[in-house]
Formats: sequence, structure tokens, C-alpha cells
Amino acid sequence: MTKDIPVLDSYRINLDTYLVAPYKEGEKIYSYIFDKNGEYIVKRKPFYIIRKSCDLFGYNYNAAIRFSKNFFGKDKHKVPINLPHLEAPNIMIPIYSPSSPNNIWIGLHGISIISDPKLPTEITLPDGKEHPLPVSFTSFQTQYLRAIELYKHVFNLKQEIKPENKPKPKPLKPINPIYPLNQDQDLDQDD
Repeated sequence: MTKDIPVLDSYRINLDTYLVAPYKEGEKIYSYIFDKNGEYIVKRKPFYIIRKSCDLFGYNYNAAIRFSKNFFGKDKHKVPINLPHLEAPNIMIPIYSPSSPNNIWIGLHGISIISDPKLPTEITLPDGKEHPLPVSFTSFQTQYLRAIELYKHVFNLKQEIKPENKPKPKPLKPINPIYPLNQDQDLDQDD
């Protein structure tokens, strides 16, 4: 393993996560995590970390894919997904097929700069570190724009359900009985 990089047994995607890339050590595939607090090697594959992060919020990976495909269309592949978070949408972009051992997941919030289209695709993370991507600029641009669309969609849905945006219910009017009840009448009596 790489010196001076902390090795973790588990990790959950959050709004500090910039990028999750595969990291090969011998025959094993681990995850190399870039996040706001530093870099980590996690003894799990990137796809496992994504799936378990979905589970953490009671929202499984298949539901995340269905949500995205319902928005973009069932025929779309490599769709970005939202990992539910209380503060803001947490959109993760797959570079390849999500289950591919070579797939890299990038947090939409982890992209500060996208390289010039004349060069190989490279992103700059918020901490200033540059990361080359093994994908064409055009392909990445499409995925990036989809991620922005999904972010806006999820953000708007969250706004709709905020309590301050809901109309206040009208006070209920007392119900007037159709007929007046006699005080001496037994209500449980069947006639």
C-alpha cells in the first residue's frame, strides 16, 4: 500500500467525497478516495462503497438507478445517481459502467475545473489537485451535464417538500349534525 495514505476498512460517500477510483494492490481491487479531508485507501471496491453508501440512507442502489433512469429515460446508460443527503443533493457520476472494476465515481461537487477540450480530459478538484480521466472530453461533458440536470431536479423536489413551502392548511369548520340529537338518546343503540 502507498505510504502515508491512511488505510480504512470502510467509508461512506458524503458531501466531502470528491472522487472514488479503483486502486489495485496485487490481485485485489480497493478504492482510492479523494475527499475534502485528504486521501484514503479503503479495503473495498468502489462499487461496494457506492452501494453501501446508498444503504446508509435507507435508499438502495437499484432505487437510485431507477430514479435517474425515470428522469433521463430507461435507455440511458452510465447515469449519474443521487445519494440522498439532508443538506443538498449528492450527485455521483460514473465514468464507465458502474459495476466495472475500472469505473471511477466523481462527485459533482468535487469538480472545480474541467480541462480544455483539446487536451486529454482532466478535472481539478476543489483542493487544487488535478486528476486525469480515461474518457473522452465529449463523453465526460455529456455525463457532467446530465449530473447538473439531475442535481437541479433533486434540488427542486427537495424545495417542494420543505415545510415552509407547503401551504398552510385551512382551519377545519365544525361539522353540523344533519339532525339534532336528543340528549336522552343512546348513540350506541341500533334501531
